[in-house]
Amino acid sequence: MRRSQKFKRKTGTAGLVNSEGSIFMAGEIVHFAGGSVSVPVGWLKCNGAAVSRSTYAALYAVLGTLYGAGDGVNTFNLPDYRGEFLRGLDDGRGVDAGRMLGAFQADDLRSHGHAQNMSGGPGTYIGYQQISGQDYQAGWNIRTAATGGSETRPRNVAALVLIKY
Repeated sequence: MRRSQKFKRKTGTAGLVNSEGSIFMAGEIVHFAGGSVSVPVGWLKCNGAAVSRSTYAALYAVLGTLYGAGDGVNTFNLPDYRGEFLRGLDDGRGVDAGRMLGAFQADDLRSHGHAQNMSGGPGTYIGYQQISGQDYQAGWNIRTAATGGSETRPRNVAALVLIKY
């Protein structure tokens, strides 16, 4: 379904309904809290699977081959959002400039340093090294111990990401 398609209010619903009776358009994604086995009718998992271009024609009209061409003739790929955080497209704001819709971005940690405040003078010990002379601040490379896990992430809850077809 195309975004230009007309929507109308349907009595007893909280939103607008398209010609198929749905308030969702092909290509919309939602987070689903139900079991990963029981995907509701009209939805597919965002798991990168290759699916039929004809069976899911409305979705193919929206996505095309943005997330993969499938076999190049009969199938196309769904987005694969398993284990990923979704980030809004910059769309000219300048916060994440240059990224295209659907582009993957690896994890990163903003460059930063940790200051190590030291006091003392000649005769002060740091570890096994004794500071001698007056220029006791020059040439020291003090590091803090590493801490943390294998990735940078905010607190989160896992949910199944689905796409409307």
